[in-house]
Amino acid sequence: MQPPCEAACPAGVKIQDYISLIAQGRYLEAIAVIRERMPFPSVCGRLCYHPCEGECNRGLVDEPVAIMYLKRFAADYEFKMRPPLPAPPEVTKPERVAIIGAGLCGLTAAQDLAKMGYPVTLFEALPFPGGTLRWAMLPYRLPGQLVDWDVQHILALGVELKTDTTLGKDFSLGHLKAQGYKAIFIATGANKSRNSSRLSAEIIAEGALIFGTVWAVHAVGAGHQAAISIDRYLCGEPLAAADTIPIPVVRRDRAELQEKVLRGQIKLAARAEMPLWEPLETTLGFIEMESGYSEEVALREALRCLSCGAGAQCLEEKCSACLTCVRLCPYGAPTITLEGAVTMRLEQCLACGICAAECPAGAIFMKGYAVDEISRMIGEKAEAIKGDKPFIFLFTCSYHTTTREYKDFPENVIHINLPCIGRIRTIDLLKAFEHGAAGLGVVSCKGGECRYLKGDLRIKERVNYVKGMLKEIGFEESKIELFELDSLSDTEWLNIANLMLERVS
Repeated sequence: MQPPCEAACPAGVKIQDYISLIAQGRYLEAIAVIRERMPFPSVCGRLCYHPCEGECNRGLVDEPVAIMYLKRFAADYEFKMRPPLPAPPEVTKPERVAIIGAGLCGLTAAQDLAKMGYPVTLFEALPFPGGTLRWAMLPYRLPGQLVDWDVQHILALGVELKTDTTLGKDFSLGHLKAQGYKAIFIATGANKSRNSSRLSAEIIAEGALIFGTVWAVHAVGAGHQAAISIDRYLCGEPLAAADTIPIPVVRRDRAELQEKVLRGQIKLAARAEMPLWEPLETTLGFIEMESGYSEEVALREALRCLSCGAGAQCLEEKCSACLTCVRLCPYGAPTITLEGAVTMRLEQCLACGICAAECPAGAIFMKGYAVDEISRMIGEKAEAIKGDKPFIFLFTCSYHTTTREYKDFPENVIHINLPCIGRIRTIDLLKAFEHGAAGLGVVSCKGGECRYLKGDLRIKERVNYVKGMLKEIGFEESKIELFELDSLSDTEWLNIANLMLERVS
């Protein structure tokens, strides 16, 4: 099943996935997910009519999640950090593709075709790529350098760009065919200065013609579809793909959600507003009127997501029908079929991960994160520790924190921040000791304040169980400690880390 927000997105962006990554502080991973389907996150994070938000199930509780603003946060973070541009993929297809028009539609098609292995050339009549959004938008709504940054990601894939080159003046379709281009895509966009009637007559033969779309997200969606059609054409397949079975959409019931609010299973939280610059400042020059979310605000907003469609799923071949998940789930998502198998009602599941952490058969997996992901992180981070000093792990819950990038821990403190501390399994805690940790600090929300119902109780049970195991084999129980706090700050994290280091030194 898919979330309603994703079903409503014309570009097909994996919205739930990138919001989950933002909530975990994995901002560069979030922008990578966005760019798979939205090559212009800087644009879409500012100038989208966001149909996704109109379908957001959170709107049945209080207000929809600010999906567009979160996309902008991830895009702005990437622009600030300036990570390396992607490496060009290997060219594996001999057929050259020409795209006329370097607006959002043409650029999107170029990106997809380059990733498929085609050599692609863009022809643009203007001196620069980006189309209408690059030459018509004022900087206080869309700074040009952000569009340029998005375009650089596409050109880095090996796409060739020829600017100041006009169809009908500098070259013709016949000229392109004579040069060996096997497919020609005309994406004139909103700039209609070209002779559209003549081009329409010519393109019939070439296979693809796209004129202006109303919104940027529609232009991107058209570019994706054009790339698919061109690939099918060059592979000798019918342009129209065979009918596919529609993916069911997770639709929640208002009365049911309100009942969860009354039970404390969902906590009310106001939607974060977009901060604006003061009027006096906006008169000083062309700076953006909307200043964007801070990290603290973005984290808080991302945690409002109900994780529709991202919940638990049961692998029937592994399930022993022990009913552990049925007993433990605070939301009543697992149910038993007449055949005695466990099935998950995704419309009930809030993706807390408690069932996956407790399943003795390892039969439950979660969309968006692997059940063994925490153990994997523990192993990777432990191997990176240098020196002979004893080291500790500090596991923190992200729900009440204001940053995911606290970097002032001593070098022998391994920090792992999680969307919910209740996702840690007993085996994860033991794995940390197996990799040589001298101590473990586990920081959770105070009782009753956990994002997920009973998440705080589950982690307390697991920590106490590990304490008992340590005692049985002759180790001090104080090597692992649970700290419950009303709210979490960087300073409190550091204090707890230093306390655990003192215990083990």
